[in-house]
Amino acid sequence: MEAPEKLIAAGQLCRLLRTKTMFYRWDQLNSLPGELHGPFWCARTQRPYGPDGGLVEPEHCRPGRACCECG
Repeated sequence: MEAPEKLIAAGQLCRLLRTKTMFYRWDQLNSLPGELHGPFWCARTQRPYGPDGGLVEPEHCRPGRACCECG
């Protein structure tokens, strides 16, 4: 899976999705597998669930979800 920043910029993930790996330096990321790792949280709620009460995960925080801010 691509870096979350790229997926967010492409409108494939909600711009409010957060994970700790989004805050790592690039040289640290090169040693990690190329997939998103949790825990995940919503930047709006600051919780592991979104404004709609649903779980915050890359599989769920996509276009079509009522609270998704994509694109």
